[in-house]
Amino acid sequence: MRRELAVQVDYLDQAKQETIQQQSSQRLIAPWALDENEILEHSATLYPRSSRQGDSGGDVFITARSGFGLYLRRTGTFPDYHDRISTKEANEIIRQLLDTLRTAGLVEVVDEARTPEEVPGYRLPASAILWIEGSGQKPFRDPIRVPGESEAGGRTNPFFVNFYRSMASELSGFEAREHTAQVPYEDRLVSEDRFRKADLPILYCSPTMELGVDIAELNVVNMRNIPPTPANYAQRSGRAGRSGQPALVFSYCTTGSPHDQYFFKRPERMVSGEVTPLGSTWRTRIWCGRTSGQSGWLGPT
Repeated sequence: MRRELAVQVDYLDQAKQETIQQQSSQRLIAPWALDENEILEHSATLYPRSSRQGDSGGDVFITARSGFGLYLRRTGTFPDYHDRISTKEANEIIRQLLDTLRTAGLVEVVDEARTPEEVPGYRLPASAILWIEGSGQKPFRDPIRVPGESEAGGRTNPFFVNFYRSMASELSGFEAREHTAQVPYEDRLVSEDRFRKADLPILYCSPTMELGVDIAELNVVNMRNIPPTPANYAQRSGRAGRSGQPALVFSYCTTGSPHDQYFFKRPERMVSGEVTPLGSTWRTRIWCGRTSGQSGWLGPT
């Protein structure tokens, strides 16, 4: 319910959000005001059934055949129960769980059932959520989405553990803008100009920055994942180090991405080879050297 925002809180209520947006536009200026084009998330409602008449697509439905229902029916969930739980039994368990949580005040009914065929809709009160700081030693594992766990258990990423503990507080006040196709063209030009003058320290880009944009003195490019081809890598890394200036280019390799892990183990294939421009026989060869003790690779530009 928390992950799907089936949470009862004012700040996910559409009417409350409209009030906040009006106050923001009246009292705040950029970059502090809410963007008028920003799409805000609203509270979903959880129903213990597969669907309902007139569903708008924003609600959550949970049954014996949903992820949670399959979790209930796994043989290891109730080790003392030797028979396989049927779909009918799983649906009854779900209904009884929600009813018990309601009695304990851990869920609220926000949409009462009007007929015997209907089911109530539930939300999780925000006051029932406990936010507890983790130790950084063991990552969270969702048993519904990740059924199995290795004997050694999961591991945390030490880079991000250290980053959040030591560096995050020092980055307050940093302003960043996005450079994507969803941003109006005029706004992108303004961000490019501010970024070129170093008035804007960080620019988060989609492939809109891959071609035809020259930031003269840019010296660092950070790629959040491995580009699909060496040609994409060449274009993205080529935004930095123009006019013979030095550049640092590094990429993150996502643990859960087969594509990223493939190139993490074979970095030479990520940035080496021949890149042939369309309609031309001109070719550029790219080399790469892995830096000792680092999680990324430096590539020439």
